[in-house]
Amino acid sequence: MKRCLLLLLGLLLTPGFVGWARQSTAHAAQQASFFGLTNLWTIRLTIPAADWKTLNARGGPSQRSGNPELIGGIRQGVFGGESGPQPGGVAGDDRWANCTFEAAGVIHTNVALRFKGVSSLVRAPNPFKRPFKLDFDRGATNRRFMGIEELSFNNNVNDATQMREALAYELFRRAGLPAPRTAFARVYLTIPGRLTQQHLGLYTLVEVVEGDFLKRTLGTKKGLLLKPEMMRGVPYLGDDWDNYVDRYAPKGTVEPKDAERFIEFVRFIRQATPEQFTAGLEEYLEPHAFARFVALNALLANVDSFIGNGHNYYLHLHPTTRKTTFIPWDLNEAFGMHPVSGPSLDQMQTSILRPNADPNQLVERFVADPTFGPMYRRECGLLLTNLFVPAILNADIDRITAVTQPIVFAESRRAREDFERTILGTLRPDEGDTRQPRHDREFAREAYEPRGFPDAIEVDNLPLKKWIEGRARHAQEQLEGKVRGTRPRPRLHP
Repeated sequence: MKRCLLLLLGLLLTPGFVGWARQSTAHAAQQASFFGLTNLWTIRLTIPAADWKTLNARGGPSQRSGNPELIGGIRQGVFGGESGPQPGGVAGDDRWANCTFEAAGVIHTNVALRFKGVSSLVRAPNPFKRPFKLDFDRGATNRRFMGIEELSFNNNVNDATQMREALAYELFRRAGLPAPRTAFARVYLTIPGRLTQQHLGLYTLVEVVEGDFLKRTLGTKKGLLLKPEMMRGVPYLGDDWDNYVDRYAPKGTVEPKDAERFIEFVRFIRQATPEQFTAGLEEYLEPHAFARFVALNALLANVDSFIGNGHNYYLHLHPTTRKTTFIPWDLNEAFGMHPVSGPSLDQMQTSILRPNADPNQLVERFVADPTFGPMYRRECGLLLTNLFVPAILNADIDRITAVTQPIVFAESRRAREDFERTILGTLRPDEGDTRQPRHDREFAREAYEPRGFPDAIEVDNLPLKKWIEGRARHAQEQLEGKVRGTRPRPRLHP
């Protein structure tokens, strides 16, 4: 035993280990200074014309997904048509380009960039303000920017306020749940021979769910990380892990023992008797954290999520506790802004007591359980008392506005009018350009048209503060038994 301790001490004192530990600590400190609810960065990107063409080339989702029929079905169901939207760039495509990245006095060349998203990609307000992901490590091993390996750039396409996503992630973190950090960026794009320092406007920068995030929030980079796609609940698909790969989309290498444990978890949800569910659920997840995760999604009327469409979240199976944690993702349509679920006024009135769109067996069993149901309702009450409070959120909105308003106003006429309607109140909801999808007319020369939703009620212009006040009031009245909420509608048609 003594010899083992001496060997371990020797390892810890080796220059390589000490250097790694210092570097890890430095990266964490740099990341902490980068992210913040009101942090704003100026970022300049230069993308060669040939690479920009590659990014916009038409193609299919099969390049990145093992289940092209699934992705194609999602796109067709959302946008209609036989082949789905392809105005340039394809959701699920894995085309990478190289760019030069400049920010905070730092210049990195050969940084990997690819488009991301579905509706945010094909509904971009102009052909250049696309959502994308940057990977600093892909072009140069171990390279970081302010300690960051990857960054998601979200273009706020379905959000006239351009702050919903940052505010929603902030609430998850304040609730003590593992959630990505954010910052804002003023982005300029150069495409030699086509654009020079073109101001694209405001982006929301989101921390990517990967090793560094897991280490910071859950204490380990190891374990099973999954990103399910368009599945209500967490369905049991049999005892063969191959059945889970396409739908649950594991990230990285999957250990057989982790696969077995996860299958055991979803089989339990489906097959446990009511008594077994009450007694045994805590073996697989932390009930209070799960209750809070569902309750906050419900309060935010975040339909494009685990409780609605069945995506935009991660699952992590911890290698030590063997419990599964739910992690929120892609919150740009929180605060009742899912474009194909009806007007935001309707989404304001969705149920917090029956929060899921059918079917979602885990949520349904949880809120109906004699032990976990009361726990869930208490979490709703605590969130309404301490977190989802109009006065607090209004102050947050004012702080964000002070930082982002000049960038939004310089972005385009449409972006400015959207902001005036939904944040400043200097325009009525029906004033100015309210056509959907949003289109920056300054780029009309590009012969570009964003893709709209078929037969859908598009994004409306209810001021965000008014929505929050109405939502908090309606949710409290639901808890008091004064009103009944409606079930969320992930689509306008059942």
